[in-house]
Amino acid sequence: MQSRPVLILNPRDDTAFTGYAAELVTDADLTPEQLQRLLRERYPLATVRPRDLSSERTTVWYVYRDGHWVPRA
Repeated sequence: MQSRPVLILNPRDDTAFTGYAAELVTDADLTPEQLQRLLRERYPLATVRPRDLSSERTTVWYVYRDGHWVPRA
């Protein structure tokens, strides 16, 4: 089992979205593709992109509700 990824969520102020994404990764050992598929059941444009930095030991995923970064409301 891999360690739980750190999620960088956007938009951060959508508590329903951020809470749901965090709940999904807490409850299951998912790949980015699996998380994206589950999120799209509620948020059809959701996109999950793993950050791939060679020197980074932490798993980090960017999670976008609207498929791309949006500014705060």
